[in-house]
Amino acid sequence: MKRTALLLLALLVLLAACAPRVWYKPGATSSQRDRDLEACRYEAQARFAEAVPPLGAFRVYVDVPFGTPYELERRVEDAADDAVRDAYRDYENAFVRAYVNDCMEAKGYALVEER
Repeated sequence: MKRTALLLLALLVLLAACAPRVWYKPGATSSQRDRDLEACRYEAQARFAEAVPPLGAFRVYVDVPFGTPYELERRVEDAADDAVRDAYRDYENAFVRAYVNDCMEAKGYALVEER
């Protein structure tokens, strides 16, 4: 019986953690919220472009042992480029998300669970 209750409690906690969250501001309409959110996203992208050099500036040169066939060298360079591109996108996403959160909070919104 205790085990069933614990499993049910764990399921409820999991469901609560997965609930969608939305920006809420007393008196704001959903269209106003959407405009404010879009403005914050646009500003975040602009700030990222100002603060961080473009992806091309992050080109990684990989030293490949002498005598390695060209195809292997290309694959190694491509893998390094993919890793840099993924890291750059992850950083951009984190930067934009943090900026949007700060921007929306400055406009008086709070991130709450959707009702």
